[in-house]
Amino acid sequence: MVDQAMAEPDAPTGTPPPATPAPYVQLTQVRIPLDQAAVAFETPDSGGRLPIVLLAGARGAVLREALLLGLILIFVGAVFTGLNPQIRAGLAIVGVLLLIVAVFRSFFVRVPEGARALVLRRGRYDRTIGPGVYVMPPWVPVSHLVTAREIPFDVPAAEIPTADGVRADVDILITFAIEEPHRFVFSISAQDFDEVCQAMSQDALRRMIRGIRSDEILDLAGTASEELRGSIAAGLSTYGVQVRRVVLTHVRPPVPYLASIEGRRIAVIQRAEEEERLALEQCRQAGRETLDRQRVSAHREIVEIEAANEHVRLERLASRLEAYPEAARWDFESDRLGVARALAANSRAMLQVSDPSRIADALVFRDLEDSGQRATPPTPSAPSAQRDDALPAQP
Repeated sequence: MVDQAMAEPDAPTGTPPPATPAPYVQLTQVRIPLDQAAVAFETPDSGGRLPIVLLAGARGAVLREALLLGLILIFVGAVFTGLNPQIRAGLAIVGVLLLIVAVFRSFFVRVPEGARALVLRRGRYDRTIGPGVYVMPPWVPVSHLVTAREIPFDVPAAEIPTADGVRADVDILITFAIEEPHRFVFSISAQDFDEVCQAMSQDALRRMIRGIRSDEILDLAGTASEELRGSIAAGLSTYGVQVRRVVLTHVRPPVPYLASIEGRRIAVIQRAEEEERLALEQCRQAGRETLDRQRVSAHREIVEIEAANEHVRLERLASRLEAYPEAARWDFESDRLGVARALAANSRAMLQVSDPSRIADALVFRDLEDSGQRATPPTPSAPSAQRDDALPAQP
């Protein structure tokens, strides 16, 4: 007890608890003379609200001065019998005219455009009249004027849980019209209807949101809900009100939830981009492999064509050598002679003491082997059976 008393600050005795702010009232009604109804329906109050119901006051201002003066003139004409009869008749006529002028306005009822008036007879509801000018006796009163226009009504609801437990703030805009004015004004006042409409709309909205998942609730913003309209209309029809439309204007989930949704969407976009890049790289790799295979195939074809050409060339060469053996021998001896002349012109070449044609034969045979053995070398006509050792050249 002592610790609790020390922990809590001392509150002043008799201080009332802080009052919770009253909800904003959107629907109002005012009392005003009947001849000022047209202006009243177009004039907002300090909170910017237009009245939907007018409690009609006096039907028309009776000119009291004219009424009093007319009664006095009639009284003078009736009491003072000593006056000239013409004067008495004139006073009576003027008095009657003043009485007619005084009460003339009270016989006319003007209902402004966009409104309907409720007429009573013997204290009970008699009928509803529309816009226009009507002539009625002063003892037939007009009790209320009700707007015939569509009325917008905003319903905010905070922290409504969805089907998966995410709490969201949702605002809806209801558009309704008072189809049966007498049921409305004799059943409930405008301020009380404001509270009833708020409660019924929030209850219907919570029931609808509880059946929707959080990933689907963002799609509801800016859409009209026929299900919600039917649910709200069923509760408000008792008061003669017809709900025309219900639109979900704002849907606001918690900020961390929105951040997580944004992160998931960004991740999905990035994954799609990675998949596109991977697919593009796979296409490029497949293109490179196809190009390499085409290059290998083309090289193989080139090699095969070259081999075929070489085979044809060798076949032609063989056929020519077979047809002209002496010509081949002549070419061979010419090549030997050319090699020998080259060696003779080279001062640094080796000297052969025996037959110098050996060196030429060796060089010619080596060239023939390197070139693919173009022809079979012939046997020399007078080969030398004796070989001498080669000596190095003298300087």
